[in-house]
Amino acid sequence: MLEYCYSGKVDCIYIDPPYNTGAKDWKYNNDYVDGNDTWRHSKWLSMMKKRLQLGIRLLKDDGILCITIDDYEMHHLRMLIEDTLPGLELLGIAVIRNNPGGRATAKGFAVNHESAIFLGKSSKAHAGRLDRSAEQLSRYDQVDTNGPFEWANFRKHGAASDRKDRPKQFYPFYVKEDCSFRIPSMEWIPSLKKWEIHEEPDNDEVVLWPTLDEREKVWGWGAKRVQNSLDEFLVKRKNDASLQVYKKERPKGEGRLPGTWWEKTAYSSNESGTKILQKILGEGRDFPFPKSIYAVVDSLKACNIQNKSDALIVDFFAGSGTTLNAVNLLNAADSGSRQCILVTNNEVSEEEAKSQLEKGLQPGSEDWNRHGICQFVTFPRSKYTILGHRDDDSKLDGEYLTGRMVTKDKPRTFKQLGFTEGRLLSLAQRKQLVALVDKVPQSKITADMAFFVDDESPASILFDNKQADAWLEALEAQEHITDFYITTQENKSFNAIKQQIQELLGPVLVEEEGKRQMKSGFPANLEYFKLDFLDPAEVQMGRQFAAILPVLWMVAGARGPLPDAPDSHAHWLIPADCPFAVLIQERRFKDFHRHIEGRDDLTHVFIVTNSRDTFHNLREEVDAPHVVQLYKDYLENFKINFGKD
Repeated sequence: MLEYCYSGKVDCIYIDPPYNTGAKDWKYNNDYVDGNDTWRHSKWLSMMKKRLQLGIRLLKDDGILCITIDDYEMHHLRMLIEDTLPGLELLGIAVIRNNPGGRATAKGFAVNHESAIFLGKSSKAHAGRLDRSAEQLSRYDQVDTNGPFEWANFRKHGAASDRKDRPKQFYPFYVKEDCSFRIPSMEWIPSLKKWEIHEEPDNDEVVLWPTLDEREKVWGWGAKRVQNSLDEFLVKRKNDASLQVYKKERPKGEGRLPGTWWEKTAYSSNESGTKILQKILGEGRDFPFPKSIYAVVDSLKACNIQNKSDALIVDFFAGSGTTLNAVNLLNAADSGSRQCILVTNNEVSEEEAKSQLEKGLQPGSEDWNRHGICQFVTFPRSKYTILGHRDDDSKLDGEYLTGRMVTKDKPRTFKQLGFTEGRLLSLAQRKQLVALVDKVPQSKITADMAFFVDDESPASILFDNKQADAWLEALEAQEHITDFYITTQENKSFNAIKQQIQELLGPVLVEEEGKRQMKSGFPANLEYFKLDFLDPAEVQMGRQFAAILPVLWMVAGARGPLPDAPDSHAHWLIPADCPFAVLIQERRFKDFHRHIEGRDDLTHVFIVTNSRDTFHNLREEVDAPHVVQLYKDYLENFKINFGKD
């Protein structure tokens, strides 16, 4: 059915198949073959081979298949892929630290990881980029109106950093005692490959060249580009009193290439899988080993889904439904319209099966089925996460990490040291006081110091409140300082100085990972279908149009609401809010054609006829991108395993 609807249309297949480790809970999850079966590996591989061969036909040429697996079947799976799907491009294998505490083994090592295999359908497939983690962004510890940055040495290093490599980037900065700077008027002389300097430095200026140990290096940018971006630069004195030019270095917007080792805290299957699922489903609905939603989000991003806002994702080992939850989280982050198709069975756990049998219930009964994985976990999770509440209207309590860094205002902190007057303290006493204060180094405190302000310290201290005006002047443009200590016994003085600093510097801008309340739900639609067998006689008599209507809706992109089936005597179906129409009685084509004329939104028109000639003749008159023949008994459309793998 999926191949009929989506052959060559899927951007990403993400699957977490049973690991075949012999666990005795959800059969879906692990216990595919009995652990004592000497043919357990080949049986598991046979199951995987059929599904992969079918699944790969769903992918677009640039589509990517991601399979998560542990070491038990990892190497067998690699051999299967190379043997039966040789055209796939191996993009990479990520080792994911999903169990920080380690899963105990009887004699070996504690297992902390599983793997994710990324395979492109062809050479057109390219891995996507991942967002930088909070740890990776922490180096960008300063923020301006353009976002986070760090001060980086402006002198170029590494390859092509010598003057002979980039002579245009060898030019001087003229720097004053207060570290203000300018670039002099210059003219490039092509024949000499050097700048001709038209201005001499002023008496209070020194000339700063991009040299390193007397070697002539170059600056990172050309002079004109620097002149147009002066706010991005800073000249500072180093500890040895030498001068150095720094530039604001910002995180690259496109993210980072996925590595082969993934170890974010959020990848923990317990913290971001089990506990999140418990918050969604509530008490009494356990599911073993659900995936971390953030590991799935990043796997989808590595499949280049982040750059495809209308991507189609398929997961035919749906488990607890993490993939759909992850797709909705991605859509919420960038207002995407990605679609996700989940396929799962409805088996019950072994423990639940024993309990049901003891109660006299049999497989297939309503009470039995409602404890199956689909009805008990997968569908409720999908429903609750979209709505933001459960069937009893109780709100979901918790938050998602969005993966997006947001800039927030954080107030600066002020502390009054009111037990003394700082100006009366000796040097030893000042250092003892500073020892009680975070982020102020004792080594930089002097006996006659009225206040401490440092370009590298996030804290500042005022010893002499009579010098508050001078302190405020020194604090100007020192946005990096977050903590202020004022030694005064006068509350009025403390509050006045605090107010002046707040007006001077404003709040601190900090970068934090954004969060989304679970109770907010998602602006998404959800349709649930049960695939079942139909009576061939009923199909042949044309009584099962309602059963195939969801398939036609999906073929047309699942846009708009799923329409109701018309009565058995209807000549056609033309739903108002869906981009497809169905001609049921071919002899009524002219009337049907008049009704669909002017419907520019139609992408699919289905014509029910057994005659290929009739279909071709009618197709010529229909103005729609896709015109599809439906055989009257529909069986011809949905034949499987005929001449295929």
